[in-house]
Amino acid sequence: MRIGRYLLRGWALLAYLFLFSPILMVVLMSFSKSKYSVFPIRGWTTDWYGRAFGDQKIIDALQTSVGIAVVSSILATFIGTLGAMALVRHQFKLRELARAYFLSPLIIPEIITGIALLSMATLLNLQSGIVLVVIGHVLFGLPFVVTVVSARLYGFDRSLEEAAMDLGADEVTTFRRITLPMMTPAILGGLLLSFTVSFDNFLITYLLAGSEVMTIPVHIYSMIRFEFTPKIHAISTVIVVVSLTLILLSQTQTGDKRAAAH
Repeated sequence: MRIGRYLLRGWALLAYLFLFSPILMVVLMSFSKSKYSVFPIRGWTTDWYGRAFGDQKIIDALQTSVGIAVVSSILATFIGTLGAMALVRHQFKLRELARAYFLSPLIIPEIITGIALLSMATLLNLQSGIVLVVIGHVLFGLPFVVTVVSARLYGFDRSLEEAAMDLGADEVTTFRRITLPMMTPAILGGLLLSFTVSFDNFLITYLLAGSEVMTIPVHIYSMIRFEFTPKIHAISTVIVVVSLTLILLSQTQTGDKRAAAH
């Protein structure tokens, strides 16, 4: 039994190394003294981070990514929270179809979704740009919000709402004073996840942005086509750190939700 446990842990460690070694290499390369991405690393420096944040195009792309992520995550959280409440609290004929619709962006390949959005834009005579990008990012953020908020609602103690209404509170007051505070950790968790998905998204942005909208993933792609220096690794490391931080914060919120449920 003990040998089997050690073998399982060793296999899990190898799996994690396989998954995260490319990311680790990106982080290591960002500290290389060499102008080119070479391994083994011949010297260490943090100059590439200074050059990355001294590049106005990178700063502008970061600001664009953050702005789009903020708008799309707020919209996705609002729509997804309402959708989760409808799916969990109400019975209607097309409920399973609606659930499948909300979760479909996780199943359908991004390229298919991007083409569909481009077709919709053509039919509606919409120009490529920031509005289409936000629509695409909202679509991809919805499944995360719906999943997290639905899980919280399924574990919600409805007797608290019933007790509040028995004491004279109307439905609006019950929702504002009881339901919403209990849902807040899950809502924040979904918000952070949808923000991360939007901030990191490349394919949908690349297809829908046009030439006027430049987010940081698209800008990194354009940089790779002309130069491949540790400056790219530096800004990529920053994105990885931001994404991991947001995911950990989201896990903290959903962890609070589980604790509250128990």
